[in-house]
Amino acid sequence: MARDCDNSKALLTMNECIIERKALPENIEEMSTLSDLALQKFNIPENSRQELLMALDEAITNIILHGYSGKEGSVKIIIGREIDRVAVELVDSGVKFDPTMQPEPDLNVPIDERKAGGMGVPLMRKFTDEMRYYHRDGANHFILIKKTGGENG
Repeated sequence: MARDCDNSKALLTMNECIIERKALPENIEEMSTLSDLALQKFNIPENSRQELLMALDEAITNIILHGYSGKEGSVKIIIGREIDRVAVELVDSGVKFDPTMQPEPDLNVPIDERKAGGMGVPLMRKFTDEMRYYHRDGANHFILIKKTGGENG
């Protein structure tokens, strides 16, 4: 039987948590907090949890600021726990964008000559073990996967 991740704000089952909010900058912190609570309930090890949350925060922020660019929409976060990994799927109907196809930035270029921004996707790559993307029925599906090393992490 499903129950809420924090008794009122997100749906949690034994192996899955679903969080959905309007794509507004003021909702980023709440989505991150609810995701953290779900990861804690799934007994994700601290280091893995913190790394995944950094990647997730970046993904949520990118969706809201760049995918929707101020237009109305929502972000759905589906957190799924398996024995040796956790997968976080973000679903949005913003601009079609595949983060997995973004090139690595050239870090040899002096910082004052680099284009502003562009470090979010490399950060997500650094803190996850795998990233997947697909587009279906007008929605972006971006999946972050983090290995946890076994049932108890």
